[in-house]
Amino acid sequence: MNRVRLRHASACVIAGLVLAPWAVAALTSNNSAQAAAAPCTTQWGMYLTNAPLDPAMTAIRTMDNSVNRHSGIVHWYTQWGASWGTWAYVHPLFDNIRKYNSVYGAGATPLLTWEAWGPTPYTVAHNSFPLKSIAAGSFDAYIDSWANGLKAYGYPVMLDVLHEMDGNWYPWGYGVNGNTQADYIAAFRHIHDRFTRVGATNVKWVWNPDAWNPAHVDQRTFYPGDAYVDWMAIDVYNWGHNSGTWESLAQLLADMQIYNHLAAMSSKPMMFAEWGSAEPVAGDPAGVTKGQWIIDSARALATTFTRIKAAIWFSENGGVFALDSSANSIAGARTAFGGCGAPAPPPSPKPTPKPSPVTSPAQSPRPAASPTSSSSHASPSPAAAAGGKQSPSPKQSPKAPGSSASASASPQPAKLTAATTNEPGITVLKVGAVLIAIGWVGWWFLRFAAGLRRRKR
Repeated sequence: MNRVRLRHASACVIAGLVLAPWAVAALTSNNSAQAAAAPCTTQWGMYLTNAPLDPAMTAIRTMDNSVNRHSGIVHWYTQWGASWGTWAYVHPLFDNIRKYNSVYGAGATPLLTWEAWGPTPYTVAHNSFPLKSIAAGSFDAYIDSWANGLKAYGYPVMLDVLHEMDGNWYPWGYGVNGNTQADYIAAFRHIHDRFTRVGATNVKWVWNPDAWNPAHVDQRTFYPGDAYVDWMAIDVYNWGHNSGTWESLAQLLADMQIYNHLAAMSSKPMMFAEWGSAEPVAGDPAGVTKGQWIIDSARALATTFTRIKAAIWFSENGGVFALDSSANSIAGARTAFGGCGAPAPPPSPKPTPKPSPVTSPAQSPRPAASPTSSSSHASPSPAAAAGGKQSPSPKQSPKAPGSSASASASPQPAKLTAATTNEPGITVLKVGAVLIAIGWVGWWFLRFAAGLRRRKR
């Protein structure tokens, strides 16, 4: 009987020792697999107010550390008619972005939204750069200064030209200032051709409609063609009850079927060049939170919107869509996108980059109007889009006011499900528990074996 017990105890200890490495590996791999709700192959990026004006990029690094994800794409805006609208001004900012490093990653690619308006006032009627005039070559000197500057720069740059052209909140927008789809396409192609003419092959072209427009015009009618586009982008926002209705990412993209239309139109990679969600307010569905909206959206990227290869959050300080608007929002972003290794490899180094022709922006005088103020790249509120006063406000792209689409509530109240499973400390505790259990079994085995030896004597 004692021999049988000894064999049983020995088998238990051996099984524990054999299974221990597997258990540790399983716990560790499970933690890695749950590191992000979105695919780690989807690049994470951000627009953060004034971020590249600081050579140290401190503000965006702090945000990335909170999310536990490196911004491999950093977004910026430049207006043609602004004092900061020159390549000489932006060059050192791009240097700051290119050298940026944070958690899990080093190096980032600039995404520049290049807006043909200004100087102030930034209104739809202040049409300093008409689409027809752009296509006719009236602004070639300015365009060529950027084309030559970016060619000499040599590093990869994403250039988002005349974005949200399907809306009516920019001078180049559809239906304002006499603009047509043909006018837009001709202007886009002309700008592209000026860059091609000088050989600026490091520039990747982003075509970027909004998810919704008040005219309900099909966004595909603005497409300049695959030969002119490297990325198809969508701007999409959940405004909630403040300026529309609370909608999930799936509902927002279904309002005008923009994702399905673009995915079927071309095989080009797709991104969210701007996206975000407001915090819920009275009037929004019970139980919804911004953090859960982010998590649900990330899961949708993994299961439904698999063509989206980059997601650039629009985080304007103090704005409706600021990522750090609440602890819940940051926790949701961390669950949704955090923990991935290095989603966006650093740009290939250029052997001999030219030095910046101007001093660092941190040492340069600030322009009279901030180059990142909401007035310089803002869509109107839904009321304005429906025909009210065109006063700029934070970015928006809800569906038309008064829509009958149902609001999107998460299946259950805000559960940040990975708030514990993603933490390294949790894995350490699990592994420690396994080792303690093995040690306890081993101690009892040794004690049992010692007792058998005493009985034999």
